[in-house]
Amino acid sequence: MKKTLLAVAIGGAMFATSAAAVDFHGYARSGIGWTSGGGEQTALQVNGGGSKYRLGNEAETYTEFKLGQELFKDGEKSIYLDTNVAYSVNQQVDWEATDPALREINVQFKNFLDSLPGATLWAGKRFYQRHDVHMNDFYYWDISGPGAGVENIDLGFGKLSLAVTRNTEPEGAYGWRYDTTTKTWVSNKDDKKDVYNDVIDVRLADLKVSENGSLEIGFDYGNSHTKNHASRVEGASKNGYMVTVEHTQGNFFGGFNKFTAQYATDSMTSWNTGHSQGGSASNKGDMIRLINQGVVAASDKVEVMYALIYEKTDLDNNQGKTWYSAGVRPMYKWNKTMSTLLEVGYDRIKEQSSGKKNDLAKVTLAQQWQAGDSIWARPAIRVFGTYGHWNDKFNIANRTDAGYKAKDAEFIAGVQFEAWW
Repeated sequence: MKKTLLAVAIGGAMFATSAAAVDFHGYARSGIGWTSGGGEQTALQVNGGGSKYRLGNEAETYTEFKLGQELFKDGEKSIYLDTNVAYSVNQQVDWEATDPALREINVQFKNFLDSLPGATLWAGKRFYQRHDVHMNDFYYWDISGPGAGVENIDLGFGKLSLAVTRNTEPEGAYGWRYDTTTKTWVSNKDDKKDVYNDVIDVRLADLKVSENGSLEIGFDYGNSHTKNHASRVEGASKNGYMVTVEHTQGNFFGGFNKFTAQYATDSMTSWNTGHSQGGSASNKGDMIRLINQGVVAASDKVEVMYALIYEKTDLDNNQGKTWYSAGVRPMYKWNKTMSTLLEVGYDRIKEQSSGKKNDLAKVTLAQQWQAGDSIWARPAIRVFGTYGHWNDKFNIANRTDAGYKAKDAEFIAGVQFEAWW
């Protein structure tokens, strides 16, 4: 009996030691909400837009669970395994079954070459150096997916990163059939095929331009290919590129300011990601995007988050859009763990073809209890009220859900938690 207890104790200690060596990170949000029109909470987003202002305006339960562990260590060299499994449900009932999404599983070998100190070789599925606007969850530079690369090569004046990733576009091509009459191969539109879209990414970061200012410059080239006799949809773009220049000013009124300029062509003109789309016949043209965002400390008691976005996509088929967006989120700190937040967001979408405009204005007032007195402090529990008003002048036929009107308003009240760790 004593030997059995001893074995259990030793086994438990070994398990505890092993478990402690595993890194656990993640993100989660969930809550409950009601609308003035009756029923459960619905998110407010401008028709035709690619994002929405988030505070008091998220209607799903979403989680990301990241487990990682260092598998090898020899001096400055180390190999790290990183994983990420995500879940998303509609936040409607107690039991909501869902298929998990394997977002990340990769290995990162730091200092893999003595001649490249600080550089990391990696391979696998990965969130790769993503750039976003936090207020509206807009990922404007995101080539995440299965891939490989080398990052943080120190050039003395900056750090170089090289990567390639892939995102497959389902049914973005046609198969072929043999026409016995003409004795030729012709496109078979009933036989849909996938298009494999690769993005080659080159970035030069940490370019110091002032005491607290730095530049990051990037070039992304998207190229598509198909399997066997498949061909892209007629008129689809085969490739394209995107150029990004981003300036970050640190120590900016107690926070930071980030200005981003991007220009993209053809397959890289995707509405809200850096992913290439080589099977789409609707993205030939170009896109320009300007973003200014940041956080400033107005006083010891007040922090302010802000964002300005301009994006214009001119397409050959005249189906492009122009997106104007502005948002501000001041936070008043009552003490280290309680605050009040106000978020005001405005989005406008203008159609290239007709010049018609869609508008959505959204205001949220939230009382929050959080783990610290920073505007970034999480976990946080919020009680909120959100009011939205929109005027939709196009795509009305696609918005026939119950209660929807071309010009309408909605009030939402609810409680939500948000955490990252």
